[in-house]
Amino acid sequence: MQNNKVLIVDDQYWIKIMLKEVLTNSGFTAFVASNHVEALEIAKNEQPDIVVLDVNLPGIDGLSLLSSLKKVKPSIRAVFISASSDTDYVSRAMTEGALGFFFKPFDIFEFTTFLVKISTSGMASRGEGKWEMDGGPPAQKTS
Repeated sequence: MQNNKVLIVDDQYWIKIMLKEVLTNSGFTAFVASNHVEALEIAKNEQPDIVVLDVNLPGIDGLSLLSSLKKVKPSIRAVFISASSDTDYVSRAMTEGALGFFFKPFDIFEFTTFLVKISTSGMASRGEGKWEMDGGPPAQKTS
């Protein structure tokens, strides 16, 4: 895996710190933002390959931010994380180009493995993954 850049956008401090540490230890260069202003600034300066977006952010929702990020870097790949299990939002996210959707709390190993996979496989458009219903959260991304 090349040293892919990942932008983590979440307003929960501990989520950002944990994900940054785990992803850095997995060979990624990770950046964190708490809101859309920080996220857009980092995206302009660092040109991340992947963005990990919380659904609910201060002043904006994750899909709106993804739209803005794609104007900065059209090839950016998106993975959503959320404490909400809104299956309509999952469908909308996939339609807008998300490659994955993980519900908090999620298995960090599965999450990291998924990011490694999309960073090395060239997955760049929606619909290349699959969704499964497993009796837990309504949908978990599987490889």
